[in-house]
Amino acid sequence: MIINTQKMGFSYFSSPNYLVSQQLDAWIPSLEKWGASYVVYQANFDVAVPEDAFQCAQDHGLESIVHFKTTLPSAKTFNEASLMLDIYKKWGCQFVILGDQPNTKKTWPIANWHYETLVDRFIDRFIPLAYHAVRIGLNPILAPLHPGGDYWDCAFLEQLLIGLNQRKMKCILENLTFASYGYTFQKPLYWGSGGPQQWPGSKPYETPEGQEDQIGFNNFEWVQAVGERITGLKKPVLILDAGRPSHAFEQLYAENAMDTIKKIAIACRNTKPDESVDDILNPTFNDLVLGCTFSLDTLRALMGDHFSKGAMEEIFSINQRSEEKTIVFDGNQKYLAHYLLLPSYESGVSDVVLNKVRPLIKKLHPTMGFSLEEASHAEKVSVFPDPYLFKEQQINQLRSAGCEVEILPDSGIEIATRLQS
Repeated sequence: MIINTQKMGFSYFSSPNYLVSQQLDAWIPSLEKWGASYVVYQANFDVAVPEDAFQCAQDHGLESIVHFKTTLPSAKTFNEASLMLDIYKKWGCQFVILGDQPNTKKTWPIANWHYETLVDRFIDRFIPLAYHAVRIGLNPILAPLHPGGDYWDCAFLEQLLIGLNQRKMKCILENLTFASYGYTFQKPLYWGSGGPQQWPGSKPYETPEGQEDQIGFNNFEWVQAVGERITGLKKPVLILDAGRPSHAFEQLYAENAMDTIKKIAIACRNTKPDESVDDILNPTFNDLVLGCTFSLDTLRALMGDHFSKGAMEEIFSINQRSEEKTIVFDGNQKYLAHYLLLPSYESGVSDVVLNKVRPLIKKLHPTMGFSLEEASHAEKVSVFPDPYLFKEQQINQLRSAGCEVEILPDSGIEIATRLQS
């Protein structure tokens, strides 16, 4: 069994079309199936995310996080914004991300982009919301910065934390969580690992030869290092949009990006990777990484017309067991008469699947399991269909091992009907 050592989550689609009950019921169970611990809903301060989204996540054991991706409201509209935080808290939300990339020009109205006062402007908007969040029992997460950015991200964060210290916002600092974008910028996953202590020669907008910087997946280590240096506190961090090539990626990088995302997903589960690939041993996560988040919007853009839950299953399935490699079955010994091969996920076999095959179990009493290799030792194998766990190549290998293979219908009614014939 694969043991998750790193919390994994997904940023849900930004389109409101995916917030209707039909789409939630289609996607949220899949996120649970793929091992997610939480889901991030993208939001603004004008329209609330529907309560159904939080209830659906809760029903499937997922924690809900709200990410406000628009400019934080000014004091004039604070009351409306605080009411929205109250609502989300009531609906079971525990974390809120306040803002998005405030170190970039695109985030601010042109009139508000003043380099000298930008950090103070953000602090003025951030403090009231963060303080209210702490007061009602929400955990505020600082807006993720754009790695590099129009205002150098590490410098922006340093000035922001100094500003909170100067304004004696101890209650915010003690409860604050950081966020970091896990963009790769087409660099290896090990780029920048170790943070500024490992790469002391790195400077804003200048990375000397032989040095590495924070503009890569390991940006989270640099964020944590700045936080500890300024506040003296080791702060947790949430990684967002892990594996995206860059904020404005080109389709040219899509194939490599999908390979990288799969590597990160494997690293989250701490499965032993293929040692022939050097940088698959990275990334590594420290104990203060709250979670690693993959964006459904990014995945849809990268996959294009090939985007589907089936394609996602190939990347995030809990049962990643190097199925692409040929499995050699020694099926010469047939010590089982009948084997029922079922798909297994992190939580075990699905109750839905069990209900469908229950008539077969009661009537034929087969040996029941989840192992293709074990099934090869049976005279007859009944396979409950799952094209992503049991590929055609593997089914043919069972036949080559001398097994009589029966592919069951996906419908419980059809299975029961077949038993009566």
